[in-house]
Amino acid sequence: MALFMDTALLSIRGVGPRFLASLKRLRIETIEDLVYHFPSRYEDFSKIYPIADLAPGQQATIQGVVDTIETRRSFRRQMTITEAVITDESGSIRAVWFNQPYVKNILRPGRQMNISGKISFSEADHDLFFSHPTYEPVGRDETRHTARLVPIYPETRGLTSKAIRFLMRPVLKHLSPAEEWIPEEILEKNNFADINKALRDIHFPEEIDEALRAKDRFAFEDLFLLQLWNAQQKMLFSKEKATALPADIEWLKSVLVGLPFELTESQKRSLWEIIKDIGKSHPMNRLLQGDVGSGKTVIAAIAALISAKNGYQTAFMAPTEVLARQHFETLKKLFAGVAKEDQPLVGLLTGSTGKIFSENDAEKETTKRSVAEKIKSGDILIAIGTHALIE
Repeated sequence: MALFMDTALLSIRGVGPRFLASLKRLRIETIEDLVYHFPSRYEDFSKIYPIADLAPGQQATIQGVVDTIETRRSFRRQMTITEAVITDESGSIRAVWFNQPYVKNILRPGRQMNISGKISFSEADHDLFFSHPTYEPVGRDETRHTARLVPIYPETRGLTSKAIRFLMRPVLKHLSPAEEWIPEEILEKNNFADINKALRDIHFPEEIDEALRAKDRFAFEDLFLLQLWNAQQKMLFSKEKATALPADIEWLKSVLVGLPFELTESQKRSLWEIIKDIGKSHPMNRLLQGDVGSGKTVIAAIAALISAKNGYQTAFMAPTEVLARQHFETLKKLFAGVAKEDQPLVGLLTGSTGKIFSENDAEKETTKRSVAEKIKSGDILIAIGTHALIE
């Protein structure tokens, strides 16, 4: 049965309701969701060790024959303990599982198995043992859980990495080849695998380098798609219409002279770019980036002042009340030097506060409703606040 990226997992025979419910908690409902659920790390069980060479704390794989296996109940802790003895040419070792009595039906005596996991040391018995290892019969063409680089996935309640691997292997085997959309020259230039090999390598790599190259390819893919989307949005945005907000340069010079400090060259360049943008008849979409204290607020404030000079409103939205108050205090200081006839009405609106800063450099405490009404009416040309501004 050929599988396709849009195939729903519920249509696959053998994937039961409980499994589907667990997958859905990870937002995995289609084949595409599953194969793009990438491992977060890998456990290296690729080297098979003789039992005699094992050491406490080691992550290892052995290959041996099941000598004995038994399940008993611990009445003190109300749990089942399944214990097997595995033997190879160099010696024997115990493997212990808790509350997994079904293991006894798989690890039958005389069966040759791969066992992978962490080696622990028993103080009581003075011997080494595997604690809750994974296991797999020897003889499979391709291993999933042992004797290889084993993918470890983001998990959820009722869904282990082992269960994801159990489903992932046959899905990748029967998945119809995906169409490659990254140009071949880009793949070659960056030493990226094509999409189908990259999907196999990221889930079941033979070498860690294969997994790393696959991760690089998909990381590039995410950034490439984001850049394409941004370019598309920018193109669409440039076709929108907006009111031009021209700046009176002579007036602006007087505003800058009245500031309590002189702008740096970087601030001047950023301000000039913004002035050119808002003077055009299409929307500005710009990110002003800088370290704390680099002067981002003063540039935004001057842009807001230009907007107010043209008779339009500006909103300063902050994620917290503390930051909104800081912006309000900053603008008060900056606008104190603005000529009184040009000084806009500035309002602060948060979940608990309403304030107005107006003519004569006066601050007035008022109600939130009053500030909201003045913003709505257009009296307040610069509104500072939290999400209360849009409630």
